[in-house]
Amino acid sequence: MNQVKNLLQGVCVDASLTMVLEEGRKYFLFPGGPDHYYVSRFPKANAHTGCFHKSLFQIVQEDEWPPEPPVDSIPALDSSKIYAAKLVWRKRGYEQVKLGTYYLQPAGTHAYVYRDKQLKKCVGCFPLHWFTEFREVNEEENETNEAVFETEAPRREAEEEKYETFEQMTIFDFVE
Repeated sequence: MNQVKNLLQGVCVDASLTMVLEEGRKYFLFPGGPDHYYVSRFPKANAHTGCFHKSLFQIVQEDEWPPEPPVDSIPALDSSKIYAAKLVWRKRGYEQVKLGTYYLQPAGTHAYVYRDKQLKKCVGCFPLHWFTEFREVNEEENETNEAVFETEAPRREAEEEKYETFEQMTIFDFVE
């Protein structure tokens, strides 16, 4: 616990005096006296690479993370239906999942999250209280989804037929 309390992050601004650090790279920094930091690539003080002068680093302030929405804001959703909803929050570490509208397949207090209506591009399984503006995907949209599946099936069959025309060659045909 004490390690996390004293944890800083900084970018190396001068690596000319060392072969261990890379200029422009972000490191975890732990106090090492009044003028030095123990420098690590990991958030553990005991995994440090060495002790370096503070002047080699520019401290990076962590962005303030908004508070998690309350869990009591979960609407009652039918798990047999598909919903469109807006992702308004996610935990640290999920920054690659952009805030915006996704398609959900509810499963209790969580939902499987997809980028597309066809439920082909899964993003993950997230708690429902991270979402707002739920709306059921109506029957017309479901019919369009089925039409997309029907048009994709013949194309796949044509691709399979194309590959069936090739014959596997063997290297050792002369051996009997």
